[in-house]
Parts: sequence; structure tokens; C-alpha cells
Amino acid sequence: MKESIRTLKVQIGLLVYNAAFAPIGLFKNTSEDHLALSTAVNVKAPLLLTKLLSESMIQRKKGGIVLMSSMAGAQGSPNLVAYAATKSFNIILAEGLWKELKPQGIDVLTCCAGAILTPGYKQAEKTKQAIGTMEASKVAEQTLDALGKGPVIIPGAINKIGHFMLTRLLSRKTAINIMSKNTGGLS
Repeated sequence: MKESIRTLKVQIGLLVYNAAFAPIGLFKNTSEDHLALSTAVNVKAPLLLTKLLSESMIQRKKGGIVLMSSMAGAQGSPNLVAYAATKSFNIILAEGLWKELKPQGIDVLTCCAGAILTPGYKQAEKTKQAIGTMEASKVAEQTLDALGKGPVIIPGAINKIGHFMLTRLLSRKTAINIMSKNTGGLS
């Protein structure tokens, strides 16, 4: 990957890492291959791409990095445990890089979206649509508008309220139980 990126003849001004792999179902039933793939796609790839692409941004003293995370990464999420754990990594990575790279002229942001109407979500969702589900175009618009304004964006008013409640008002145990009600229908 390193050599492929270094041979590019274009300057990348904005990295948006939006790939994800989400093994859905009980952890005990998740294969080791799916766990390894989840880590490779959701942790290793954004970490290494950010490292490689930020080098030229630092030299130019400008650029932007957006890492797509998830509200699932804010607390334990039954039936999505590997996905949620890896997405929490992206939140912490972006928050640290936001402070570290800001003096270098680079804006870093993580988008902690709720459910997004993507083909993967539509395929996984067996029950009614989750509260706060958004169109992908609205998530993208709100995320890009937030670039340069802080390390984290939670798109959508309902999702902002839900995130505040899950992370600030309720106990972790209660937050996990609420999340379980939202992810329990996934398989």
C-alpha cells in the first residue's frame, strides 16, 4: 500500500475513510476471519492511510482527514461488537490527530453517524428502521460542513440527542441495554 500511494502523481487534499466491515450477529458465532477482516478494514487501513496521506499534507501545511465512525462506537453494541469496538478506535484516533495536526494546517474530523440508508444497512435491518436513520447524502453534507469546527460530528438532531443521552446522562449499563434494543434485530 505504501508504495502504491507514494507513486500517485496527485496531491491528496482530503482523505475521507468511509470503508467498513461489520460482522453482524452474536460474537460467539463470528468467525476469526471476520474478526480479522473487521480489524483490517476498520482499524489498520484508516490508521495506515492516515499516516501515509498526512505526510504530504504536513509538508504542504494544509489538508483534511475525515474518518467515518459510528454511534455504535460510543458504547458496547450487542450483535455488532467487533464493528463497535473498531469504530471506537477511529473516534479516539481522530480526536488525538485533530489536536496534533491542527498546528500543521490539517483539519481532522470523525463522523459518528447513526444508521445510514446504505445498501448494507438495508440488507442487515430485519425490523423497522432505527430512529434517526439518515440518507447518506445528508450525513455527507453535515460532515463536510463540520470540517474545521472540531474533532467530532454527530449528524442529525435526533442522533445528537441520543448520543448525549447514551454518553452523558445514562449509565454505561443502561446505554448498552438501549443499544441492544436497537441492534438486537440484526443478524
